[in-house]
Parts: sequence; C-alpha cells; structure tokens
Amino acid sequence: MKMRDIHPNIKLRLGMQFLGGLVSMAVIPFLAIYFAQKIGAAETGVILILIVISGVIGGFIGGHVSDKIGRRNIMIYSEIGVLITYLFIAFCNSPWFDLPYVSAAFFVLNMFAGGMFQPAAQAMIIDVTDSESRKLVFTISYWLGNLATAIGGIMGAFLFKTYLFELFIGISGISLLSVLMTIFFISETYTPEQTSSESSSEQPKSSPLEIVQSYTAVLKDKLFMFYIVGAVFIFTLEQSLTNYIGIRLEKEIPEQSASLFGMEFLLDGTKVLGFLKTENTLLVVLLSTVVLFLFKKWKDRWTLVTGMFIFSVCFSALAFTNNVLILLIVIFVGTIGELMYVPVKQAMLGDLAPSNARSTYMAFYSLTFYGATIIASLLIIAGEWVSPVAMGGVLLVLGLLGTALYYLITRSLDANGSAPEDMKATLPS
Repeated sequence: MKMRDIHPNIKLRLGMQFLGGLVSMAVIPFLAIYFAQKIGAAETGVILILIVISGVIGGFIGGHVSDKIGRRNIMIYSEIGVLITYLFIAFCNSPWFDLPYVSAAFFVLNMFAGGMFQPAAQAMIIDVTDSESRKLVFTISYWLGNLATAIGGIMGAFLFKTYLFELFIGISGISLLSVLMTIFFISETYTPEQTSSESSSEQPKSSPLEIVQSYTAVLKDKLFMFYIVGAVFIFTLEQSLTNYIGIRLEKEIPEQSASLFGMEFLLDGTKVLGFLKTENTLLVVLLSTVVLFLFKKWKDRWTLVTGMFIFSVCFSALAFTNNVLILLIVIFVGTIGELMYVPVKQAMLGDLAPSNARSTYMAFYSLTFYGATIIASLLIIAGEWVSPVAMGGVLLVLGLLGTALYYLITRSLDANGSAPEDMKATLPS
C-alpha cells in the first residue's frame, strides 16, 4: 500500500494529529511547573490527578457513545469542547486576568473533551484500514507523533513561561482549524446497526448501566486482556527511561568534562538522559520507514516478537549501565527493536477489536499508559532498596512477559482468523 491509496480521512487526521501533538507537547510537560509556581506543589498534585481522572472518564464515555452514534459527531463535539476550553484558558492567563484556579478547572474540562475525542479518532482509522495498511498508517502516525514531541517540546520551552497568552491563542487557532477540518472534510466511517427497539428517528441512548456492561464485556475478552497487560509491561520499560533510569543516571553519573566534534562541555546524569531521549526521538523520525521496509517480508509475528525482545533486553540494560558510549549504543539498538514492533502491535488493535465496539476497545486501550505510569512509579520506590542489576532483571522479566503474551496473541489470531467478531454476541447493543 502506498500513501496515495490511504483513505482521505486518515490523511487529514494524520495532519491534524501532528498539529495536535505540537499543542500537547507545548503545554502538558509544563503544567506541573506552571501550577506549582502559581498555587503551590501540594495543590498541583491534586490538580494533575483530577486532570488525569477527567481524561480517563472522558475516554470511557466517548468510546461507548461513539459506538452508539458514530465517530464523526463525537469528534466534532469533543473538538469544540477543546477549542472553547483553550479560549477560556487563554483569557485566564491574559494581560487582563491571572486566574490559575479557573485555569485548572478548564484544564480538567479540556482533558475530558480530549479524552472523549481519542477513542473515536482511533476507531475511525481502524474502520477504513485493513491489517496490512494499518502498519503503514501507524508507522506514519508514530513518526509524526515523535516529530511533534520534539518540535512541540522546544516550542513550549521557549513560549510557555514568557508568552503564555499568545501560546494559548495560537493553540486555540489550531483547535479551530481542527474543528473546521472535521466538519467540512471528514466523512463518517461507522453507522451503528439499529436494534429492533430503536426507530429510525430516535437517537440511541446510553445509560450508565449500558456503559458499565459494554466495558464488562471487554474485560471478558481474554485475548484483548492479554494485549492490554502485555502493552502495560512493555510500556513500563519505556516509562522507566524517564523515571527509575533517569533518577539513577542523575545519582550515579558525576559531572565530568566531555568533548564532541572538538567542543568541550560538562556532562552529568541529567544531560546523559537528555541525549538518550533525543537520540531515541531522532532515530524514530529518521528510521521509521527504513525499518518498515527492511522487515516487510518478515511474518508479522516474528517482526513483533523479535522487536519486543530486542527492546526489552536493551532497555533493561539501561537500568545498570553507566558507560555513556554503551548507553548510546544500547538506546540505538533498542530503538530499532521499538521500530520493529510498534507498527505491528498497533495494527493488531484492529484485528482484536470487533467492528461494533472499536471505540470502546480504544478507550480501554488508553488505560495502558496510566497502568505503565503507576508501575514505573512503583519501581522508583523499589529502586531505593533494590540494586540496579536486580532492577534490570525486573525490567527484563516484564519485557519478556509482555513479549510472551504478544506471541500467544499472534498465534491465536493466526489460528482462529477473525477472532474478534466472535465477541459481538457478548457486547451490549
């Protein structure tokens, strides 16, 4: 499949995803600093927890409702909510107003709207792709996400502190563009089947009980639960780079002189972590399509398992290695493994999620980020009593368990064909 064969919806969504990524990375990493300076550290912790919870609730509601009424309407309503909240946030941080508590309330609403949007947008991509084309689409999506992370982070670093009002006005403009693009150019990709109790003139209704029933049905999907648990384990390794590994590097690598291309500079653990993250991002941006091309003749199962194994070994080695050159080599090899498994892993979502519940499944999948964040945070605490080598062993075990689960999933999919469609009978209509 070539780029010109991709559905117009996806081309537009990929472009808007890039702009949305710029917005997120220019704001999200700096929220803790902003609120800590404005209202204090303790209050900031509460606000950030509320923001996360709001996003999770929005995702669960949006995922269920999208499967009831279609993707496009939920996307439009959610994007309008994001636009309105960013406009209010801009005026709460304008030359005329300085209202951090009101800003916090609108950030909670903003995350709720954004949470509602994501499952519908992800399900729309799956609606109009097949197993093979998804690998290309998710490779491009992954590439754009990393590029947006790099550029958005730089934008935020320069603009967030000094030009906050102008930054949020610009973000509001991007949000308005996204709303207009969705309204005028995005077509609906999923029309729910009406049950006998629903007339053609009635809009399907969702009760809290129905929402609970839909997610209970997902919990009973053993194959998808394997996917979720495996994703949490693998993503924990990636999260550990900026959690346990980052903290360890800061403690164990003293400030020292270094040179690069004849330039002398001071190097410490924090700078080493920065180099590792930059290398990882640049490699993803530069090599995504190269790795996809090199392994396109491999069976998906072996590309996935081999990539996860390489990634797990390399990222667990980061837990106890202090030699800077070895760290750079390990992150290079580990990123190659990451680029091997990510497109296949993402494409599998479409094979696992039944067509009548894709948004619901995508909402559930979003929890993997929070699960991995919790485990990575617990590993920071455990790191106070466990040696770096032992922690490397823990991370390796998590990675290998995740790899084994994905091997079982791919073997089951190969054996059963379209397994997800069997779930339709258990999902509430």
